[in-house]
Amino acid sequence: MKNNNSNFSWTVILIIVSAIVVLGFLSVSIYREFSKKKQVENDIDSLKEQAEKIKQENMSLEERIAYLGSQDYQKIQAKDKLDLQEPKENVVIIAQDSTFLAQEKKETERLNSQKVESSGEKKENYLKWWEYFIN
Repeated sequence: MKNNNSNFSWTVILIIVSAIVVLGFLSVSIYREFSKKKQVENDIDSLKEQAEKIKQENMSLEERIAYLGSQDYQKIQAKDKLDLQEPKENVVIIAQDSTFLAQEKKETERLNSQKVESSGEKKENYLKWWEYFIN
């Protein structure tokens, strides 16, 4: 009878160990599949976000294209680049301040005189820079 119990207990232990090993393999497989599924879901979410961003960019580009083709934009460009005006439109030119013009003229004359003086002399480059910043 002892022999029968001994065989029975070894059989039960073998079945339990086999069940544990099978459950271990199953749990590892299930974990791997769950991880893959989670990764695929994350990839899908990121691709959906990219698709939404691209749709928004496309919409803004379509709006820009529509604006660039509009009459308003063409009128603005004609006025800015071609100096055109509409038939009933008056153009006003605002002159610069006379004191500013006088100062600008003096500065131009001073720079021209420095160029004439320096053209006869051979000065080192660092001296020219020194004079430029100090004077």
